[in-house]
Amino acid sequence: MSMRPATALPPARPPTSPREPGAARHGTRRRRVVLTVVGALVALLVLGAIAVGTLLGAKGTAVATKVFQGGGSPLQLVAPGAPLRTDAQGRSNILVIGTSQDDPGHANGPGGQGMWLTDSIQLVSYDQRRASATMIAIPRDLWVRLPTPCVVGGEAKINAVYECASGLFSQQQSAVPDYPAVDARGAQALMRTVSEVTGLQVQYYVHVDYSVVRQAVDAVGGVNVDIVGDGHPGIFDTNQDQYGGCPGEQVSCRTVYYPRNGVYHLDGAHALALARARGDANPRSSLNYGLARGDLDREANQQKVMLALAHQAASIGVLANPVAVSNLLTALGDNVTTNLSTGEAKTLFDFVRTKGTTGISSYTLTDPAKPLLRIGWAGPQSVVRPVAGLFDYSAIHSALGPLPR
Repeated sequence: MSMRPATALPPARPPTSPREPGAARHGTRRRRVVLTVVGALVALLVLGAIAVGTLLGAKGTAVATKVFQGGGSPLQLVAPGAPLRTDAQGRSNILVIGTSQDDPGHANGPGGQGMWLTDSIQLVSYDQRRASATMIAIPRDLWVRLPTPCVVGGEAKINAVYECASGLFSQQQSAVPDYPAVDARGAQALMRTVSEVTGLQVQYYVHVDYSVVRQAVDAVGGVNVDIVGDGHPGIFDTNQDQYGGCPGEQVSCRTVYYPRNGVYHLDGAHALALARARGDANPRSSLNYGLARGDLDREANQQKVMLALAHQAASIGVLANPVAVSNLLTALGDNVTTNLSTGEAKTLFDFVRTKGTTGISSYTLTDPAKPLLRIGWAGPQSVVRPVAGLFDYSAIHSALGPLPR
């Protein structure tokens, strides 16, 4: 991994594939190897590569047909885009979620190790008329009422909504009959819940897994990320090394090690590791720094990596490179599902290609100066809850109604 040239820092060692010991599926807070969606446009940008991929022949067509459950001909990916569905305010709201069913450390663990929990939830609110978009991170620990009660009861963290509604717990994806329909059932339940929380009508979903994030970053040649530690200059998270078989001491791999603030060039494995990092306690937790807010810092870093990938994936150099496009198509395959049609996806891709990251802003529900959500309790569990009280989303609705455009 190349570090910031101005500081001439030594390169980090290649990341490993950490594995965790068994843990209760919905018990106390625990460190798990999870996929985090590296921001809300990762999948959408990769989908844009299919527009060029259709020129590669059958590969682009096959991937487009498999990914876009909203239908449409692959030829629409090289034609003018189709209008997206909108809410009363003219916004198209797209939920992007990530699960880790393709991670061996999850899938092979006891009870599936929560591999169908949506441990990354991002909402993109896109205004097609004004050509602008706002990203909103939804904390995975937000306590909600489940639209489909299951083994965890009728209330749980929002990351359990998808698995309860889909009925997917420990099943391998390849063993699920009619997976697209099952996946859509879980995604639609989460769309309804996020709509209730935010007051924004969610029309679309994009579901990605572990592989597409890592492969997409590698396919575009890596990304440059401006890393700023919280509570300490730089970031160091020893948890990424704890179960990786690092030579010597447990932290020697330094999978997430950025000793001072600055811009770093990350490959896919390091980008994914940064997006997971939240500084959970472990026997060497005294060595962790730069992630004082835990999950909230993790969500902020996801958005940074996402914007970096948006910038790189939309560049002319990537889209004009047949090898890069082919690699992006390979990253799709079984790793992305969406209810967008091909024409709707083309509209989103054209937006990113034209506006770049300048048309995308972010909005946080956990701004320390004026938080709408805070850490609290639901019974014995530490959760995220509205400042106004459990299940009271009125302040969130008021804040998101006049989103900057």
